[in-house]
Amino acid sequence: MSTPQNRRILLADDTPAIHEDFRKILLPAAMAADLGDLESALFGTTAKTSDVDFVLDGAFQGQEALAKVRDALAADAPYALAFIDMRMPPGWDGVETIEQLWLEDPRLQIVICTAYADQSWVEVFERLDARDRLLVLKKPFDAVEVRQLASALTMKWQMTEDAAFKMNQLEQAVEERTRELSDANIIVQNSPTILYRLRGEPAFPLIYISHNITKFGHEPAALLANPNWTDVLIDPADQAGVAAAMARVLEKDAEGASIEYRLCTGDGARRWVENRYVPVRDKEGRLIEVEGIVIDVTERKAAEEQLARLARTDGLTGLANRATLTERLHQAHAAAQRGSVPFALHYLDLDHFKEVNDTFGHPAGDLLLREVAQRLRTCTRETDLVARLGGDEFAVLQTEMAEPAAAGALAAKILEELARPYMLAGNEVHVSASIGICPFIPGSEGPDEMVGQADVALYRSKEHGRNQYHFHSENLDLEVRDRVKLGEDLKKAIEQEELELYYQPQVELSSGKIVGVEALLRWNHPQRGLLDAGAFVPIAERTGGIVVLGRWVLNQACRQMSVWREQGVAPPLVAINLSLGQLRQGSELIRDVTQSLEKWQLDPSALEFDVTESTLAQMTWTHNDVLPKLRALGVRIAIDDFGTEYSSFEYLRTYRVNHLKIAQSMLKRAVDDPDSAATVRAIMNLAREARIGIIVEGLETEAQLAFLHSTGSTTMAQGYYFSEAVVANEAGDFLRTGTMEQSERSKIDNQGAAA
Repeated sequence: MSTPQNRRILLADDTPAIHEDFRKILLPAAMAADLGDLESALFGTTAKTSDVDFVLDGAFQGQEALAKVRDALAADAPYALAFIDMRMPPGWDGVETIEQLWLEDPRLQIVICTAYADQSWVEVFERLDARDRLLVLKKPFDAVEVRQLASALTMKWQMTEDAAFKMNQLEQAVEERTRELSDANIIVQNSPTILYRLRGEPAFPLIYISHNITKFGHEPAALLANPNWTDVLIDPADQAGVAAAMARVLEKDAEGASIEYRLCTGDGARRWVENRYVPVRDKEGRLIEVEGIVIDVTERKAAEEQLARLARTDGLTGLANRATLTERLHQAHAAAQRGSVPFALHYLDLDHFKEVNDTFGHPAGDLLLREVAQRLRTCTRETDLVARLGGDEFAVLQTEMAEPAAAGALAAKILEELARPYMLAGNEVHVSASIGICPFIPGSEGPDEMVGQADVALYRSKEHGRNQYHFHSENLDLEVRDRVKLGEDLKKAIEQEELELYYQPQVELSSGKIVGVEALLRWNHPQRGLLDAGAFVPIAERTGGIVVLGRWVLNQACRQMSVWREQGVAPPLVAINLSLGQLRQGSELIRDVTQSLEKWQLDPSALEFDVTESTLAQMTWTHNDVLPKLRALGVRIAIDDFGTEYSSFEYLRTYRVNHLKIAQSMLKRAVDDPDSAATVRAIMNLAREARIGIIVEGLETEAQLAFLHSTGSTTMAQGYYFSEAVVANEAGDFLRTGTMEQSERSKIDNQGAAA
């Protein structure tokens, strides 16, 4: 068990008004009466803070504060944090107060609150030897910053107490101690640990980093002031991997992520570290902060490399042996549980290998095994592990497996490669393989159980006729094969003219005028019927086909706008969804847009590209500048599903976007939930002040329309209330009228709801 949560805070300040301000900020009852500022009303900051039961005591002089700390210790109820004013005449100043408090309670976290000091900050910090127990909060105070400091530093106090408790309890058993501390993300002996926090908005600025980063030769203040702090700390070769880990954290339902990379020290050296990310979200799921823990694992990595050098390989093939596979499997399993990219274990053996030995002799069989080993190497990446387990049994530990379908794709590649003929002592020999796969998925069994499941899957492959792969679960088998088949079909869809764009009108609510259309991709699959983009675009993203698919959509949408222009019915703009995979192409995407505009003789303002908040965040994190370059061409940019991902809109000041698209889920909640309604109104107010247009998605009912009218904002909307997405010819019909009225479908739905 751990000690009870300590949220006790002491404020030492000679000004009564400051005490009242802190009560309003930190105490739930006081906070409920003061929701005036836009940020708290908009993002629910106060709702989250009210879940934290802070206890706030006050003192007006340093001597009084010391007495309260002594009384608290005597009652076994110490303070976790103290906010100390720098000047409290006529008694002690802030520095002397802190010195006396730390003599009494060295564990106390302290924040100096001041607008100025009689001494330089260098002198203050040298005198106090503060390290990471002391922070400075400049006046005038920001309520959000006060709450964040209170939450973070009381939690830090609690983590330190929990660490001490666990260390004391686990001294008798080193292995158990290490596992417990690792699971709790707490500092282990002889492993310097860095804590840091990022604000939960693009570009995720660094807002705190613990003082012990100085052990790596960096100054916290310099990092906090540097918008490109990641370039300072992370080896360039590891930047892409860190960006991928950050992308996993930004996913809506992510609980965390973990990655190992090389940290650059101040003297130009490199240290291997493990970075664990934890997203902090509000009750609506919007990101508030990202908390990070960096643990030095250099010694562990060195030990792993030494083990690899100790001939832990198979003598015949040069592959890893069973012992090495077992060790790496346990490491991969532990890392995946901490948030690293999942992996998959492939077990395989050769079909009818005994017949090769019996026919051509053991030397030929050994040649075959060496050739199989070489082909397995060509099928896998450097980060994967290929092992020979004995006889004709092999295994592949596939790292960075985003989903089980990726394991199926690798298995199919291996089967194809191993089935090619072999030349053994002048004889052409044909050999196939059978593969069993067990992927790591949330809730997976331990590594030893995964080995057993992969073995069961291998047996299933042999039972079903060999030269094939199977997963340990029949349901997973069917799901993966279905996705793989759909991916293969998608490669042919464009040339077989199975893809089609549908168009949904965007309507100005005040006039009913059509102000644009959104192009939505559909697939007329010959067996599965009409498929929405959500059924196959993610597959295109994973297989790398999204660039070709996106280029087709762009060309078709521009072509259709050209047709409508010749007919005299073209809308002001056509909106096209851009995926992360397309944006990552950078200059290639810019070239495609430029060429399409020239080919169909369109003005750039006729195109609007929709990007989601999470895509925008990932582009910002990796310093990708393709969106500003697109904007410079003259095309429009809209942020899709706005307000669902992040708890702050400050990042909007960085981007010159034309429209914010409010998600359908937010509109549905706003009709019945006052808090959600306030959020939507606040978004509209912010957009109006920033001169950004609003498009509401998924408008369906009269009640939703009435709410939008009640906001008093000039708003555009799209949804079934006016029309579902339709083929180009039908879209041309409503474009000829130029306006939209309530659809017959919506009338029926509204009548049903009213009944």
